[in-house]
Amino acid sequence: MANEAEGPAGSIFDLGYRRYAGERLGRRYAIESLYIHSLRAAFGIGRSLLSKAFPIGLALIALVPAAIQLGIAAVIPQRISIIRPENYFSFVQVILALFCTAVAPDLIGRDQQTRTLPLYFSRPLSRADYVSAKLGALLSALLIVVLLPQVVLLAGNSLATEDSLAYLRDDLDQVPSILASAATVAVFMASLSLAVACQTPRRVYATGAVLVSSVVFSALGRILVHSTSGDLRMYSILVSPLDVLQGSVTWLFGARPEANSDIALAGLPGGLYLLAACVYSVVALAVLYRRFQRLPA
Repeated sequence: MANEAEGPAGSIFDLGYRRYAGERLGRRYAIESLYIHSLRAAFGIGRSLLSKAFPIGLALIALVPAAIQLGIAAVIPQRISIIRPENYFSFVQVILALFCTAVAPDLIGRDQQTRTLPLYFSRPLSRADYVSAKLGALLSALLIVVLLPQVVLLAGNSLATEDSLAYLRDDLDQVPSILASAATVAVFMASLSLAVACQTPRRVYATGAVLVSSVVFSALGRILVHSTSGDLRMYSILVSPLDVLQGSVTWLFGARPEANSDIALAGLPGGLYLLAACVYSVVALAVLYRRFQRLPA
C-alpha cells in the first residue's frame, strides 16, 4: 500500500461569492461624507470631552460681546449700540485666530500622521476633492463662529429700540456687508491656516506655524507701523493678517477706522486691504492644493 502524502491537508470551501449589487453612491457621496465628518471634527463632535472643550469654548467666547449687547438691550429699552457690526471683528479676531490654530492642524494633519490618505485616494475621491471637503468644513465652521454673533448682535440692537421692526428695516442694508465681511474673514483664515498646517503632519509643529502666521506676524506688522514712516509705514500694515482683515471689514461696511487704530495710523486706502486679503487667499489656496497633489499616495 502506498504511503499517504504527509503534510497539512487543504480544503476548498464554496463561499458563494457574489458581486456587490447595491447602489454605488460614488464621488459626490464621498465628498459630502468627508465634509460632514470634518465639520463635526472641527467642533470635536463625536470625540472626547477634551476635544470639544477648546473649539466650542472659543466659539462661545466669540459670542460674549454680542451677549453683552443683548443684555444691555434687555435692561435699557432704547437705541444704544455699544458694539456695532463693523467693529465686531476687532473684538474676536484673536479668538478666531486661536480657533484656526486649534482646528486646522487636526483637520489636515491627522490623516497624514495616521497614513490614511491612500485609503481616501483609493476611492472615487480625488486629491482636489479631499482638500475641498476639508476646506469647506473649516469654512463652514468659521462662518458659524463669525455669523452667529452678528445675528445675536443684530437682535440685541433691535431689542434696544422701542420699535424693533423699524430698526431692522432701517439696518437691513447692513446684511450684505455682514455676509461679505464674514465670507472674507472665513475664506482668508481657512485658506491661510490650512496652507500652513498642511506642510507637516506633526500637530505641535503645525499648531506653532499657524499661530506664528496669524498672531506673531500681526504683532510684527503693528510694530513696523509704529516704528517706520512714509510708504514703508503705509504698506507694512499688510504684513499683519489680522489688520488686513480688519481693514477689509471696515471698508466693506463703508466705515472709518478708529482714530487711534493701527489701520488709521498706516493710512492705506481701504480697498487695498480687501485686495490684499484676496491675494493672500489665492496664494494660500494654490499652496494648499499643490501640496496635496505632490504628496505620495
